[in-house]
Amino acid sequence: MCKCDSTCDYVCDSDVLGMNKKHALLIGPFPPPIGGDTVLTLNLSKSRYWMEHGITLYCIDTSPGDRVRLPDETLRVKDVVRGAKVLCEVLWRLPRCGVILLWANSRFLLTAGLAIVLCCRLFRRPVFAKVFGAFLAQRMSRLPAPARTCARRILGTAVCILPETEALARELVQDAGFSPDRVLLLPSFLPDSSFTRTLSPKRFAGKCVFVGQIKREKGVFDIFDALVGRDDLSCDFFGPLLERDRRAFLDTVSTCRTCAYKGPLEPGTVSGVAAAYDVLLLPTYHTGEGYPAVVLEAYAAGIPVIATNWLSLPALVKDGVRGIIIPIKSPDKIREALDRLFADERLYESMRQHAHAFVKSFSETAILEGILLPRVVQVLRRGIG
Repeated sequence: MCKCDSTCDYVCDSDVLGMNKKHALLIGPFPPPIGGDTVLTLNLSKSRYWMEHGITLYCIDTSPGDRVRLPDETLRVKDVVRGAKVLCEVLWRLPRCGVILLWANSRFLLTAGLAIVLCCRLFRRPVFAKVFGAFLAQRMSRLPAPARTCARRILGTAVCILPETEALARELVQDAGFSPDRVLLLPSFLPDSSFTRTLSPKRFAGKCVFVGQIKREKGVFDIFDALVGRDDLSCDFFGPLLERDRRAFLDTVSTCRTCAYKGPLEPGTVSGVAAAYDVLLLPTYHTGEGYPAVVLEAYAAGIPVIATNWLSLPALVKDGVRGIIIPIKSPDKIREALDRLFADERLYESMRQHAHAFVKSFSETAILEGILLPRVVQVLRRGIG
């Protein structure tokens, strides 16, 4: 159950469970823009499990708005102002909340996030800090030694730091110096409503789809290069455009007869749209890649994934089982992988079945009810700070 104000327009209801409910504060990015982190925060806020545990969830939106950003983009005055506004809202909400959920990328976590954690310590409010993407340990390593030590001590006061993958959890312990008992693996998840689809047999017909923020680092131009001259292969692109790459992308897609840009998808519609295609293409080399939720959406739709050998993707897209792993920046390998699916009908169907079975371990019930909520409830009951 979520109590919202102007900072969060996504989930609201009335006080229906009486006056003695527990209160939690979720601080994180909501759409727009559409992206893995914003949709995951939205799905978290909408979970039925808050109500089932008698928890009232307040929400503060930290999103920069419609603009798609790069991980190393220079901090702007608008960003500082936004961070100050978020901090003021946090200070107003803190006295009424028993636990804080800070959902942030590494950039936000090491700037405004540090101030938020310090304020939570001042009010003796326990913090769960979820870090999106794969960049926290690396970004901390770039800080001057005094700043790095300060950031580690501040974030180390959180009840848990919640990375998306096992590799990132190891980095936070071994490279960033966090205590192992403060690092808890919390993968991305899909709402339980995503798991109602029953698979029917399907032949590979060369219909590809890309879903995500459209920028060069996601490999979108590699897809064009892979499909050029192939009338038996097509790809539709869904997602918001990075302004830097807008003109080049639109010019390129206009010259490709078998490709089309379809615009962003609304949250909650990805699996339904992906089910109309045969395979998801994700030839990414984006530095902030964690466990992309779009891969889970594809699996829930019953389609395998062709993805790059990049960061934690090989663990999620098991080569030859749930999809095909290729080198980065290799359009010819994308084409070879697609030809492999054309040639081996049994392999394609096996990948579909394995992907659909595997994704059930990333359900709302498995991740939220099985990992996060028991710890949040325990902290609220103990009232620790």
